[in-house]
Amino acid sequence: MSMNIEELINHGNQAREQNDPEKALACYAQAFVLDRHSASAFNNYGNVLRECGDPEGALPFLNRALTLAPQSVVARFNTSVALLLSGDYANGWNAYESRWDFEHLAGTLPQWPNRWNGEDLKDKTILVVQEQGLGDTIQFSRFLYPLHVAGAKIILQCNNNLAPLFANSTVISQIIDVNEMPAEFDYWTPIMSLARILGVTLNNLPQQLNYLAARNDLVKEWQDRLGPKNRLRVGFCWSGRPDSWINRHKGMPFEDMCELIKHNPNYEWINLQAEAGEDQVKQLEQLGVKSYPGAIRNFADTAALMNHLDVILSVDTAVAHLAGALGRPVWVMLNWYGTDWRWLLNRDSSPWYQSARLFRQPKLGDWKSVTDKIHQYLSWFKI
Repeated sequence: MSMNIEELINHGNQAREQNDPEKALACYAQAFVLDRHSASAFNNYGNVLRECGDPEGALPFLNRALTLAPQSVVARFNTSVALLLSGDYANGWNAYESRWDFEHLAGTLPQWPNRWNGEDLKDKTILVVQEQGLGDTIQFSRFLYPLHVAGAKIILQCNNNLAPLFANSTVISQIIDVNEMPAEFDYWTPIMSLARILGVTLNNLPQQLNYLAARNDLVKEWQDRLGPKNRLRVGFCWSGRPDSWINRHKGMPFEDMCELIKHNPNYEWINLQAEAGEDQVKQLEQLGVKSYPGAIRNFADTAALMNHLDVILSVDTAVAHLAGALGRPVWVMLNWYGTDWRWLLNRDSSPWYQSARLFRQPKLGDWKSVTDKIHQYLSWFKI
């Protein structure tokens, strides 16, 4: 029987890989019917339910997996993501600490003493450490302000793509590279743990229009580079990192992006895709799109360029988070399957970014519905 269950779970995993969540669910369900003590079957069933946009339905299965296997890192992590996606931040942030034992993050949490857990920060120095993707650091950098208000001197550890963006911050005292260590500090924290320690919920999430600003000198540089504006300026980004598994769902096929541009030739289109290939840049140029290879050196340049755009279209990438952090109008094009927890569900606005509008796929892989809706909204957009 155990071999049979193992095969069913493997078949389910293959179906999930092949973008067939319904078949995956059927395999996992069959497995836990055969063995109601199979933690893997319950965990995988719950995880795919969450990926299909049903986190509340997922939680009983994930909880069952944890009852059967209390030490299961995978079930703990999946539970945290389901809680966050459902908007239960009070429980979700605590559970999300399990990320430090999960997959590529396992073993990467620094083991320094004095990890901050809410102690008084007046006249104290706190080291805040970048983690995971660049968008994560941009999103959670909003929580540096409460530390500053509490009287802390903040040292931010981040990579050289982000450092110039934070260079003109009035709340950060020092920026150091990810491989550098400051001489001394009183406390330290991973940046995404700030939400847990500060007790952030959907009800108390700070609602400022922007918490980052572009550098004035770079804004002027881009003004000169772009020249006078005669038409609606639309920046766009259609993909995340191509090597990322989830980008298979988050990223929009290049052809769909091209079709949207072809249907809207009267706008000034500007390419914000950092990893665009040479062939893609050529194709875009044939459609009249402006690209600035070499001029966008880091996120400080992107921020300054965004200052001159009327609207930014982006899939779920750091570009979307940057535009939202700057308070620029950003239309986020979201995948139906495996929607990231930070965009929540069943809403076209974001509690994280007041300037964002969310355009969601109605079903797996249906980007055409998204681009058709954006085509319509662009025609209504007035500046």
